[in-house]
Amino acid sequence: IDNLEVYAYHGVFPEENEKGQPFYVNMVLYTDTREAGLQDELTLSTHYGEVCHFVTTWMQEHTCKLIETVAENVAREVLKAFPLVQAIDVEIRKPQAPIGLPFESVSVKIHRAWHKAYIALGSNMGDKETYLADAVKGLAEMKDTKVLQVSEWIVTEPYGGVEQDCFLNGVAEVRTLLAP
Repeated sequence: IDNLEVYAYHGVFPEENEKGQPFYVNMVLYTDTREAGLQDELTLSTHYGEVCHFVTTWMQEHTCKLIETVAENVAREVLKAFPLVQAIDVEIRKPQAPIGLPFESVSVKIHRAWHKAYIALGSNMGDKETYLADAVKGLAEMKDTKVLQVSEWIVTEPYGGVEQDCFLNGVAEVRTLLAP
């Protein structure tokens, strides 16, 4: 998506928030297009028109001081709203930035993506199964993180000669926007 024009109210100075100005948004959406291309079926792809309307609405309904903040939020919200998008490049251009010198545009470009992570879980004290269930629940409640699956719990003997209870262990597979 090249040069999507959005009139919005982002900027550090009060007059930018009051009067607004045009912003231009460039995005590259990384998604697997094979099935959509083979079947010629839009429902198997990401509808770029819907993405454009979504970004326009977000930018017009929110006010940020920095275009860095706009870029971060646009990237996060598109990744969360469009499940086939695995990664995104976002550029926010601001051609009327109050610089007071001749220039074409200022911009911020970022790349954000979903990451898959495997998190080891274990407990050897108290109600081990409840503690592990609470840990999985905590992961599921984290912003920008989805628990994809959790292994079965296994019992393992303690290691190292220290007198202690057996461990209850497992692993959670998560999808997250958090940086690795």
